[in-house]
Amino acid sequence: MRPRAGLSPVHVAGFFGALALATIAALAAGRVDGPMQGATGAADAPPPGPVGYVRIEGVIDRLQARYLTRALADARAAGLRTIVVHLDTDGGQVHYAREMFKAVLHPGKEPAARAPEPTSPAAAASQGSDAEPAAGNTSRMIAFIDFRALSAGAMIAYAHHAIYVSEGASIGDIGVIYRGPDGKIEYAPEKIETVIRTLLAQAAEQRGWPRGPLLKMTARNQSLYRVTPPGGETTYVIEDDLAAWLADHPEVDRDDPTQVLVYRGHDRLLTLTGREAVALGMATGLADGLPALYAHLGIDPDEVVDLRPGLAERTASWLAGIAPLLMGLALLLLFFELNTPGVGIWAILAAVSGSLFLFAQYYLDLVQHFEAALLVLGIALIAVELLLLPAGGLFAIGGALCLLAGAVLAFLPNEIDLAPSDPDFQDALFDAALQGGLALAVTGAGLLLLFKVLPHAARLRSRLTVEAEIAGTSGAPGQSLVGRVGRAEGMLRPAGTVVIGRVHRSARAEHGTWIAAGEPVEVVRAELGELVVRAARLPPGEPP
Repeated sequence: MRPRAGLSPVHVAGFFGALALATIAALAAGRVDGPMQGATGAADAPPPGPVGYVRIEGVIDRLQARYLTRALADARAAGLRTIVVHLDTDGGQVHYAREMFKAVLHPGKEPAARAPEPTSPAAAASQGSDAEPAAGNTSRMIAFIDFRALSAGAMIAYAHHAIYVSEGASIGDIGVIYRGPDGKIEYAPEKIETVIRTLLAQAAEQRGWPRGPLLKMTARNQSLYRVTPPGGETTYVIEDDLAAWLADHPEVDRDDPTQVLVYRGHDRLLTLTGREAVALGMATGLADGLPALYAHLGIDPDEVVDLRPGLAERTASWLAGIAPLLMGLALLLLFFELNTPGVGIWAILAAVSGSLFLFAQYYLDLVQHFEAALLVLGIALIAVELLLLPAGGLFAIGGALCLLAGAVLAFLPNEIDLAPSDPDFQDALFDAALQGGLALAVTGAGLLLLFKVLPHAARLRSRLTVEAEIAGTSGAPGQSLVGRVGRAEGMLRPAGTVVIGRVHRSARAEHGTWIAAGEPVEVVRAELGELVVRAARLPPGEPP
């Protein structure tokens, strides 16, 4: 939580006294309309007791959905009757926005009671928006927007019982877009937009938000009409509902522009400033900041329970952003270790990278036992091919396939159903394949660097394994060891250490064969910063 000054009863009384005087003065000047009055009246409700605070900022994605679900579950477990959700987002992925919308609209998966649709913006602000939750709900959900809640953010906001905004805030523009096969960004087809309109219609019914303006935030191809019956209050009707609405109100003359007027036409999405949202009943009231909101609702800041992510959750979320890099590094470092003798720094670094990767993916419910088993099996098969039982590449190919499958599944959300025809599954699979491919690309790029760069970088090469070109028996620099004969210091399986002259060198046996410790070996070539050797016989009388 950000630092907040405590509010004493004297401060609260002074605040509401000043607010009352300002309201009287504004009414005298004709500057306060119905919705503002309705929102102000809600402040007389009794203090809500302990309150939870949730902050949603940035792109709406799986991490945000998981965090919100966790925070709401914690709030229910703590018995919090009011939750303030601080929104600051330009939107994100539709699938996870729907999950978050449903989590707010139906806390604990309990269906909310239907509320009658208001007949005016003023009624909407006072009736549905700031009312206490129905008996089936566990918490009163209040959204606070001090900057922006656009697209998916606005969709989530309207699942709340109340929305408070600052004057500089913006809310709306719930248009659904997608990227086509050609890479062009377009609006989603009617089939997808209908789903979003249906969800917003549920929010209008269950939370009391004006249906017409809310649907116009996503209904790009429909007009929104401002309708003023003779002697009645102005209301806003979406094009799909206009015919039925006019049939129920025969006194309205559709051809009279003073009674029926297009407020927003086709090919436009409704986006409102904070003051416009309050005026239309699309927000409960204005609040300059959290302290002002808490004072308005009678909330003691000291009783606010911070439900923002803890250290482990923040760390896992951050690591998830570099998970492909961590996985690729782990595989690359493991390859280094398999090609050098003993257990050294590369094994330690590979274990660190792999542990960080698994921590992030396990914590975020992306990796479970099956994915981990595939990754371990792939590494084991490759290790068997390189170290224990050369099989012409069969084990290596099988291991590579297991690694590829494990890499993709390690980034595929477990809650996604295996339905190839489902667009959500297709999008998730594409993202998982992209991230898994990126991880393997990191490994491939590292190996390419090893092939192309390290043979020409003497200092790096000597630190990684050994020099390919080293001095001969005469000590002349640059003389190749190819053709020299030495002995295997330990078992070559097929990698290990050989002794040539009195110098210990890292080496591996040609064709993946095993060579017993103490056996004579001949240097065939220098490759990948190490010597490639084969079994040989020492010339009589020549020391190794």
